[in-house]
Amino acid sequence: MADITQLPVMTARDAEAVGFARFNDVPTFPIDIPDGNFTISVRTSDGRRITFFFGEYERGAPPSFIDIQYHDNGTTIPNANGGTSPSFDMLTIGQGGRHAYDSRHHPSEEKPSIAVILLRSS
Repeated sequence: MADITQLPVMTARDAEAVGFARFNDVPTFPIDIPDGNFTISVRTSDGRRITFFFGEYERGAPPSFIDIQYHDNGTTIPNANGGTSPSFDMLTIGQGGRHAYDSRHHPSEEKPSIAVILLRSS
């Protein structure tokens, strides 16, 4: 089992004070992610499930990317492994609140099944 550091839920200000990023002034659950591959699986009170996969490029290294998948939209698309993956709508928010990407305008076969965030400095 991977060794993770889990702190209690705290205020956003308290999380920032112990070295975590602050996003909105709401209860915050800070977690130190271990090196290597690691998944966090979450579920809302009404049963909607989302996974966050922290992936490594080199064995045992700190994660280099995050794959995010929403599992309960009720739609699927073919994946690269010959099976199906859940699909969902997503949008990105950029400068001035502009939506640089918005899948709600795409046909169902072009909806994303995984959102990827690259963890690197610009």
